[in-house]
Amino acid sequence: MANGKVISMINMKGGVGKTTLCVGIGEYLANYLDKKILFIDVDPQFNTTQTLMDYFDLEDEYMSNFRHNKSIRKLFKSASTISEKPVLPSPDEVILKFDDYPNIDLICGNIDLIFDDNQGDSARTRRIKKFITEHNLRNEYDFIFIDCPPTISFYTDAALNASDYYLVPNRIDRYSILGIKLLKQVIDRLSYNEDLDIKPLGIVYTMVGHKRNKSEILKETFESTDIVKEIALFSSCTTYVNDLMVGFQGNISSNYKKSREDIERVSLEFLERIERG
Repeated sequence: MANGKVISMINMKGGVGKTTLCVGIGEYLANYLDKKILFIDVDPQFNTTQTLMDYFDLEDEYMSNFRHNKSIRKLFKSASTISEKPVLPSPDEVILKFDDYPNIDLICGNIDLIFDDNQGDSARTRRIKKFITEHNLRNEYDFIFIDCPPTISFYTDAALNASDYYLVPNRIDRYSILGIKLLKQVIDRLSYNEDLDIKPLGIVYTMVGHKRNKSEILKETFESTDIVKEIALFSSCTTYVNDLMVGFQGNISSNYKKSREDIERVSLEFLERIERG
């Protein structure tokens, strides 16, 4: 295994099914296609972490242990003095492994990220990238998925800085275009400032309804914009599956027949687009 890819799952708008898609693709690749996956949760809402803690029945352990001792905050810890060199944690200090699922690892998110002071230290936006590089994680994992905040933030910059690609989950509504425009501005700014070569994998429609309605007009308007044409659209999508939204069997797409069919198509197209580069 070598040359693993780092993908940011991102949209500047919440409520688009970002975490469901992130975990859905990663879990499908891991459990159905034998790919080695690392999830990195940098969203202060820590929904990827909550989803996987529920999946592995580790909610109590997360609250009593992982949240304090094994989370993403360790990557961004500041030096205590101006002369002290920052030291990155070892993989064992932050990467959570699951005994019965050797293809899925996680760096837990943490709601306490919202309390961190993220101003005035641009070097910290390179911590995820340095962590991946210094510990040769591209040789350990086929894919590293970063679940990003739906806002312009220090953590968004840190995720994009580390990524080869970004993938955009998108639910069609009247604010869709604004979210994509803001995202493109963030990526263009960061690409210029940091000399990045991050590429779009595409936009994935999520929670698509089964009946034609007013959203078709919004969809046509959305797809006519130059930004959407530049990022490109997946031909596959995820549909609205009530059982998945309610989550009686957890928020994992492959747990439900209809959403498993959706996530299989999206995952296979994802692999095709990665192979095309």
